Amino acid sequence: MDNETYSTIVEDPQMANLLGQALIRDDLLPSILGSDNHEISYWAGKHLSRSHRLANYDDLIAFFTQFKLGDLSLLKKSSGQLNWQLSGDIVKKRLDLFDDPDFYLETGFIAQSCQYIADQTAEAEITKTNPSKGIVLISTFLGKDKPVDDQEANSLFKIKHPESEDSSNE
Repeated sequence: MDNETYSTIVEDPQMANLLGQALIRDDLLPSILGSDNHEISYWAGKHLSRSHRLANYDDLIAFFTQFKLGDLSLLKKSSGQLNWQLSGDIVKKRLDLFDDPDFYLETGFIAQSCQYIADQTAEAEITKTNPSKGIVLISTFLGKDKPVDDQEANSLFKIKHPESEDSSNE
């Protein structure tokens, strides 16, 4: 992270609390992981989802907001594919400030979460990044098979929804 990026983050009230996250995700990890950064980040996202298993898509969206990963919205859902948009200030700033910001952690988390929620095998990929609009489009592809996974959490990670106490809606 150079001085200009540091100053930009510290002087932005919405970003200042995310300075440590930016340092680790967009500076340290890419320098350590090199060309494997995106692939390892994707699998790290899947791992996080296994230990933070969510009940439904509303919980997935709330998780992204609460953990400051960006504003996630489901654009389109069909039998074999879900199309997501990741946006918000954190996404826009990371796209603006870093040469190759990594959104594969989020992509892996979405893939594994969709696999649990849909009870179908799932993988996801970034289909488009638009820095000028501050958005990342992610597609999740659902397979026809049931997942075989014995690495998931034994219980659901319960998301707190400010507007309601019940987080079991899909």
